[in-house]
Amino acid sequence: MPPDKTGFDFYRDSLGSPRYVVAPMVDASELAWRQLGRKYKADLCYSPMFHAGVFVRDAKYRKESLQTCSEDRPLIVQFCANDPQTFLEAARLTAEAIDCQAIDLNLGCPQIIAKRGHFGSFLQDEWDLIHRI
Repeated sequence: MPPDKTGFDFYRDSLGSPRYVVAPMVDASELAWRQLGRKYKADLCYSPMFHAGVFVRDAKYRKESLQTCSEDRPLIVQFCANDPQTFLEAARLTAEAIDCQAIDLNLGCPQIIAKRGHFGSFLQDEWDLIHRI
């Protein structure tokens, strides 16, 4: 976001002031689900949470993950990550591949897989790491 913009500017100008949001769900927010949400008046949709490390390493995972269409806007792509460089590379690859309005770092997933992978809500006490990401 440009330094002269605020969070509200982004909300209003880039996202269109969404009122109804389809939140991210692992393995459940794919394109068909987002299209259904938009049919029922969702103003903004998130992708499922993608694993940034796998996304960077695996071109097939990346291609399958980033399924979208022109009607699938505004769209926020969400990643879980615990390494700043990996998250940055996943964001760069996403920006090169599709038009999305934002890229999000998941800091809320409480599932056991997030604990094992050391991401999501299990980063909540690691402020220095979150800041670097």
